[in-house]
Amino acid sequence: MLSRLAPCCCSDAQDRNQLTFNNAPTTDDSGMVCISEELAGTRPYQASPPGEELARSRPYQASPPAAVSRLRSPHPTEEGSSFRSLTEEEKTAEKDRLQILVNSFAKRAVRGCPCLYVREGTGERLSTYYRIDKSLGHLLVLSTKDRRLQEVSCPIAAIQDIYSFIEDGEACFPPEVIKHLTPEQKEMLLMVVYRSGARLFRFCLLEMSMETRDVFLECLRVLCIYAQSAPNWAT
Repeated sequence: MLSRLAPCCCSDAQDRNQLTFNNAPTTDDSGMVCISEELAGTRPYQASPPGEELARSRPYQASPPAAVSRLRSPHPTEEGSSFRSLTEEEKTAEKDRLQILVNSFAKRAVRGCPCLYVREGTGERLSTYYRIDKSLGHLLVLSTKDRRLQEVSCPIAAIQDIYSFIEDGEACFPPEVIKHLTPEQKEMLLMVVYRSGARLFRFCLLEMSMETRDVFLECLRVLCIYAQSAPNWAT
């Protein structure tokens, strides 16, 4: 789990509420994210070698455990020092870039983004979309055929790690998921690991493109950090 929670660069109460996405609407007028210098210098999620037990993510039940790791903190000697070495102009440009990216993603995700949900055990790929609820507190995976059918409800603050096949390799993913995918599909594969009570759960998604895959990874990191920094969230 990320231990470094980015401080808010907004000062008054109204801006802070906007930052934590309270009552975010489902239109393009969604609350804005205020990106701090610390957060702008933090890289996206990166997975560690497998090591901790978790259960497969299925509604209301857990399957036999498998191995996966928790989220590593960024390496300050690498990205942190690189960011500090930038000029003030470059730092501002990076913060602006990240803020625009996250705000754009949040607006789309509140409305819903297409993806494929991969069921473990069978490797079945379902036409779904992921969305973030109005409070931006939960990541939901819903069926495109029946919007009442919810495959996953994941508290964003409870996310422990996000794996991508392209960065973390085949060993981090369930074999039954991998064996049913083409090489092109593997490049779009993501796995989200989150905690519920004392247990860890996971679910796998296929993004629609390499670009949307990378945006998902980077923006979920930011939303997770802010969700964990909310006053009512406890570790």
